[in-house]
Amino acid sequence: MDIFNYIDKEIINNKDKSFNQLYLFTNENVDAYKGYFNLNNKSLLTVGSSLDQAINAALDGCKDITVCDICPLTKYYYYLKLASILTLSKEDFLLFLCPIDDYDNYNRKFLTHKTFNKIKDTLKVLDYDSYYIWNYLINKYSKTQIKKLFRSDISYLESIIKCNTYLFDNYYESIGKILQNININFINNDITTYQFNRKYDNIWLSNVAQYTSYDERNNLLNNCYNSMHKDSLALLCYFWNTTMTIKGLPLFEPNEIDAYKIEIPSAYVDSIADSILVYKMK
Repeated sequence: MDIFNYIDKEIINNKDKSFNQLYLFTNENVDAYKGYFNLNNKSLLTVGSSLDQAINAALDGCKDITVCDICPLTKYYYYLKLASILTLSKEDFLLFLCPIDDYDNYNRKFLTHKTFNKIKDTLKVLDYDSYYIWNYLINKYSKTQIKKLFRSDISYLESIIKCNTYLFDNYYESIGKILQNININFINNDITTYQFNRKYDNIWLSNVAQYTSYDERNNLLNNCYNSMHKDSLALLCYFWNTTMTIKGLPLFEPNEIDAYKIEIPSAYVDSIADSILVYKMK
């Protein structure tokens, strides 16, 4: 794929691209569920084009991470985020990558040339292709156009920080160094069909299963099972607002899998709960 043709086409057409878009930040409460998994010195296969799943896992000692995502910009967004973390204060990092504030006001510092110029030298060193792509985007397109590469369901700053341990005050200063010492691999493919050639200690599938057909879901499950060590844990699906409604739970038929549900604090509202569906490899 010619990444520049893809960028131009997606910005111009601006159609519903579903998983082909990036997420600026996760909309899952990763801080609440990562403690259920043994990540320290273990491996992780995860989706998530916000890269927040990978970043939070690294904070818990995971040093071998594979990100499989259908969005072709995922790798390049990771290095933009890492360069920003290494260069900017937490406040400036959030202003650079979050287009709204807690009052639903437009953030004028979102993806500005001025801030990009502060991080570009670091980005060049980390991954020159990422620098070249973001330099192209920021200099050719308006911020309104660039936003079309991202999902529109953008969280408020309060929720973004709540869901991401690395954005807590006592962790942000150290996460950049941690990320420079992990092994992270990127696979641009559909996780429901891609055949992995190795096994992992942990797998996080976000809510991909909610968007699959029966056959696609079976493929996803088989890929998951074939990629797990004994005693590995897999997050098969993330569900929102499960205190108010359990529609979609269980997503799978009882005889399909031996999985269990764990309720966790909501990513958005303290009075309700989200849930994760977890499977342990026997």
